[in-house]
Amino acid sequence: MPTKPRREDTFIERFLSAYEDHSWADADIDWVDRRIDGAVEAHATRKSDGKTLAIEHTIIQPFVGDKEDFAFFSAAFPSIEKDQSLLVPERWIQVFVPVGTLRHQPKDSAREAIVDGVHSWLKANRLSLRNGDSEHCCAIIGLPCNGVFDVKLFIKVIPLPGPGKLHVRRQQIENNLGDIVEKALRTKLPKLINTDAEKHILFLERQHMNLSPTSMLDEIDNRKSMFPDLAAVNEIWIVETMFYDTDSHLRFEHYENGTLVGSLDFLEREIFGEV
Repeated sequence: MPTKPRREDTFIERFLSAYEDHSWADADIDWVDRRIDGAVEAHATRKSDGKTLAIEHTIIQPFVGDKEDFAFFSAAFPSIEKDQSLLVPERWIQVFVPVGTLRHQPKDSAREAIVDGVHSWLKANRLSLRNGDSEHCCAIIGLPCNGVFDVKLFIKVIPLPGPGKLHVRRQQIENNLGDIVEKALRTKLPKLINTDAEKHILFLERQHMNLSPTSMLDEIDNRKSMFPDLAAVNEIWIVETMFYDTDSHLRFEHYENGTLVGSLDFLEREIFGEV
């Protein structure tokens, strides 16, 4: 059956309001799948010149075992976010800890040592973190076995007006991502490519912060021979919504050959950053 209005409609509207130097802000949007079962989500026509584009959206789901892992994580790491002394003015620091970091530890004392170690690392290094993405090795000491355990931290720093923000979230390292991406392509590609439009755009929603954008795109690239219709997709954008419900933040990222070449950041309806 045709669909009703959905949360991703807002994502499409925000994207079009700023896409290609805001030239699509006046576009007429036809929510096709509200009228036709199994159709593409949106077809937009730009009023200035009549150009058209189609957009299809899909959520890339988290891994199997997510609930158990989240239970360990949510009982421990959010305490770091409460430390206001870690905030850096005009910087949004996002810290991503690999999935399983706590779940694979057999003792509470080991999990506490890991959280304390990440907390201490942030205190020592937060001021020197560069904008953009970076990876860091955080050495954990004080484990019950008296050994040293290294945790790889994935850091993203985004300029943000105000006193600064800090979030600590999970990032998926365990690899069943290929099967998830393959299922999404099999379902969504035909809807998008069979739509008559001059440009076809695929949205991959990164909802749980435990998936690396480049890993998602690598899995798609690995399946080009399996899905020849990918050649007809003009652009793939990562839609980051992990802070949308709590902070009204929505981020769009466009990569080419593994390099970030474009981004749009929204708070509520206002855009505060674009590349």
